[in-house]
Amino acid sequence: MKENKKSWFKQFWPWFLIALPMVAVVGSVSLVFTAMEHKPDMVVDDYYVKGKAINHDFALINKAAELNINAEIVQTDKKLLITIKGLEDKSSISFSLFHSTLAKNDISAMLTANAGGHYIFESEQDLTGKWTLRIEPFDKSWRLQKTVNLPSATINL
Repeated sequence: MKENKKSWFKQFWPWFLIALPMVAVVGSVSLVFTAMEHKPDMVVDDYYVKGKAINHDFALINKAAELNINAEIVQTDKKLLITIKGLEDKSSISFSLFHSTLAKNDISAMLTANAGGHYIFESEQDLTGKWTLRIEPFDKSWRLQKTVNLPSATINL
């Protein structure tokens, strides 16, 4: 019989058995660092405060309905033509686009009416996918809001 006189650290199997848990440890640590660096945008720490704010949002949307304010938005490529009906003055409006899942794609702009009474929004990025459109006056006394899938030829708020 031939005896195997190799030391344990020169053998294959001890290193193989040590490598299995080490791969799991390295994978776990890298997963923790990735999760910490790329937190999801949709998770909110203060959900109770957000929930209370929704009631205020409904009041602003109902105020727009009481004042009979509505809007029609026509999309052409990266441009949106906004026509608001029911406003006496054509003052500045706050126009916001909120992406459903990626907060870094959210867009907000103050728009002023042109000579024809229309508001024009031009975007540098492609407007495709699911978005929430929000239109408010400068004093935030009312709000128009709708979730839409872009591109869309005409949107009524």
